[in-house]
Amino acid sequence: MEKPKKIKNGISKATSRLPVKKSPKSPDASRNWVKNPDALSNVDRVVVPSNTAEPHLMGAERKVLDLQRWYCISRPQYKTSCGISSVVSCWNFLFSTLGRGSLKPITQEEALTILGFKPDFSETRFGPFTGNTTLMRWFHNINEYYGVVGRTYFLYKPNGRNKTMGVGADKALSRLKEGLHRADKTFIYHCSNHYFCPIGYEDTPLEACQAYRDENMRQDEKESWILIGDTSKKQPSIHSIKWDDIVKDLNTGNPNYIDIRRIWKGDQLRKKDGGGNIHCIMAFEKSHIGMRGTSTVPQSNKDESDDELEDLEE
Repeated sequence: MEKPKKIKNGISKATSRLPVKKSPKSPDASRNWVKNPDALSNVDRVVVPSNTAEPHLMGAERKVLDLQRWYCISRPQYKTSCGISSVVSCWNFLFSTLGRGSLKPITQEEALTILGFKPDFSETRFGPFTGNTTLMRWFHNINEYYGVVGRTYFLYKPNGRNKTMGVGADKALSRLKEGLHRADKTFIYHCSNHYFCPIGYEDTPLEACQAYRDENMRQDEKESWILIGDTSKKQPSIHSIKWDDIVKDLNTGNPNYIDIRRIWKGDQLRKKDGGGNIHCIMAFEKSHIGMRGTSTVPQSNKDESDDELEDLEE
């Protein structure tokens, strides 16, 4: 008897000609298990939460990012100009058409010229004279130049001069999130050797099955992350920083400190004692009483010698 010839895949021609028997079709073979009513009923009871938001709001009430705040971030900055660059970012959001205002947007260069600085701005060492209340005075001076009205204050400063008495971390977070919903408020966060601007936040549920939960959650059921726009081209354009880490930064006493933009470095030790912790979150507001007049700067902050200074970096 002649042996059947083999083809390349090792199957004989004789075998390849044999009829293929089809297995009987199971009545449920084409049905996916998810479509099984009994299985879906079990999933509903075990996995799918009953307190999800409406479909068009799923997660939206816990996630806030104002794109116009981001558009107004003056990026890139000059080498150590994060202070004035942040002030310009806030001013443009409050008063210019780039944000929620009606005036022409201003640039870092225009603001610096108004404040009396001369080019070349890249050669200016801003660090030795840029402090928290310096930024407030600059905002005041720019407002006066353009004839608009606003005010500044410390939203949260748990330590040192101008400490915000009676304002704890929870109250500060609530006020910050409330302000990020408003068109007349902006913020600057002073961290280690840098200033930058909060532009949004996210409240993240602690449990995975709560991913689409509505905003009606207790604080111990979620973690708050603050979205912060950075004027430095050497850093991400937007940072997402846990509120608990910001609170730790604002409360860490010298010589210990936290570099919030490089949080992975953990707790660090300053080579020289720079005094108390001067980190804070400042608020900058547009006044609704009229477009002409003067800005409000806290009386205790008007003395330049009373400012708290820190070296700045890009």
